[in-house]
Amino acid sequence: MMHSFFSKERPSLYLLSIPCVFVLLTFFAVYRHDLGLQSLFSTCDNHAPSFFEPVSIKPDFRVLISVFTTAWTFERRHLLRHVYSKSLWPADNITDYVGLRFVMCNITNEEHITMVSLEIMVYNDIIILNCTENVNYGKTYNYFSSLPHIFSRDQLYDYVVKTDDDTYWRLDKLLASLRDKPRNDVYYGLEIPCNGTEFDFWIPTPFMTGLGYVLSWDLVEWIAESEVPVNHTMGPEDMMLGWWLQMGEKGKNRYNNAPVMYDFRGDDQEANCFRHDLTADTIAVHRLKENSRWATVLKYFNVTDGLIKPSKLHYIP
Repeated sequence: MMHSFFSKERPSLYLLSIPCVFVLLTFFAVYRHDLGLQSLFSTCDNHAPSFFEPVSIKPDFRVLISVFTTAWTFERRHLLRHVYSKSLWPADNITDYVGLRFVMCNITNEEHITMVSLEIMVYNDIIILNCTENVNYGKTYNYFSSLPHIFSRDQLYDYVVKTDDDTYWRLDKLLASLRDKPRNDVYYGLEIPCNGTEFDFWIPTPFMTGLGYVLSWDLVEWIAESEVPVNHTMGPEDMMLGWWLQMGEKGKNRYNNAPVMYDFRGDDQEANCFRHDLTADTIAVHRLKENSRWATVLKYFNVTDGLIKPSKLHYIP
């Protein structure tokens, strides 16, 4: 005999399921945000609002790390990508965003064109400026004046870090240092002269040394628009930038970060106001041109956390 849907064996089962279904629906409606389930649903009509429309979180603190490099320094870029990989993008704190870009001028060598093209295909983190590769003939001006055209207004950064590929930044320390600073008219770095040190070259105004400095986004826009820098692009570029800001009466929120930003001290070098031994509170250390120095620094700051023990055989299946 065919059993009816409402046969005697079933009512108790369905009656028991009703409270469970009710609890699940209530829990889903109240706690859906905590579960992150809203990202699984969207409306078919893109213009119609939906209770389950995906939520996009816009970071409220954005920092761009701009590493000046050259087309042929492939190994150094590869190293830096690995070094910074755990500190980039919204990881532990989703309200922070750190972007990394490598900056170089036009490439003419066919080998370099091919190799850099492969990097762009894989990483998409290279900016190629319309200039001839140089150190003191306008690359810095070319970069800063181009930035407002490279990024759309909804991608603007709060701060831009200009640095070299022989500088290691401890990004967590940098972010912690910047977070309570104003978001405008900021000029941040290691100031030269430091501690009244006399130099045997002309310094038109105190400036942040080229190991790396930070500008707030409004100063980047000012460089792109002002007639002051465009007419004075030749010369030691970190020094010239300090002079631009003085002439334009900009960068009044100035932060000198000695001694936590400094040069690596070699065995045959004396310590001074801008060069000393590694310290636990370091934000940035410069002059890491050899891999041996990188190894010393990364070991000191426990970047690899003892992943490989020399006395043990490591096998990855």
